[in-house]
Amino acid sequence: MGRPRRVRETTGKEFRSDRELVYQFQNELAKSQRARIDFNKQRAQDKAMEAAYELWEKYFKLRMKMRAELAALCRRNDIYYPELYEEYDSEAWQKFIEQMPGVRLEDVEHITSWSIYIRLWGYWRSMNRDLVKRWLNYHDSKNVVSIYSVSKEDDSGLTNLDIDVSKKGDPISRNLELETNRQLFWDSINCLRLELTDKQKQLLNMKASGKKNREIMSTLQINGRILNENLAFIKQRLNVIITEVAKKKGMEANYSELLSSFGGEC
Repeated sequence: MGRPRRVRETTGKEFRSDRELVYQFQNELAKSQRARIDFNKQRAQDKAMEAAYELWEKYFKLRMKMRAELAALCRRNDIYYPELYEEYDSEAWQKFIEQMPGVRLEDVEHITSWSIYIRLWGYWRSMNRDLVKRWLNYHDSKNVVSIYSVSKEDDSGLTNLDIDVSKKGDPISRNLELETNRQLFWDSINCLRLELTDKQKQLLNMKASGKKNREIMSTLQINGRILNENLAFIKQRLNVIITEVAKKKGMEANYSELLSSFGGEC
């Protein structure tokens, strides 16, 4: 009789294959990066996120399984952190959307029954360990600095970034590294702006100025899912651009490494 078909609760239609969904996401994302007109960029981004959201819904049960594993991991480490569970979908979505461009469909072309299940399981399992480690480090370290935005004087196109870092190393070396990374960051932000629609730029400006999500959604007339999808897209693109700009400068850097180097001083 074969495997029963899986049907989406939100549409009542059968889920498409993982291969088809990943291909649509990557293909439309590439189109959005090449598009010169805002309308075409937004249309391609919408199609990319349509595929991503269907795949996200498809693996709801796996996500809940990994959330339960996080709860068990917290119990083993004597952690009671309700906010961690409440924000789990947000963390899982971020990890999910960041890995999507890295799927190499050509490498699994010969596997007729290929699915993204094992890949997601590995990423979310690693994320669970990182969440617990981050929580323990935050409470155990005396040198942890929490910053909630990276800003620059006389600049309006900023993104809201949350990081926890430890201040380490020689002050002189650190200052040189900080200045280099700061320049890399702003070069990357300038490149990113060229890819964003006017509404996405407005979203970032409001986020950077400390506006609450509810106020942003009301002003831009969007719902929470659209807000999160756009923020996830922007962060994913910034990560790629940082790596590309760093390579041109003869450096190696990514989003997380670059931001962690700021130490709350940018």
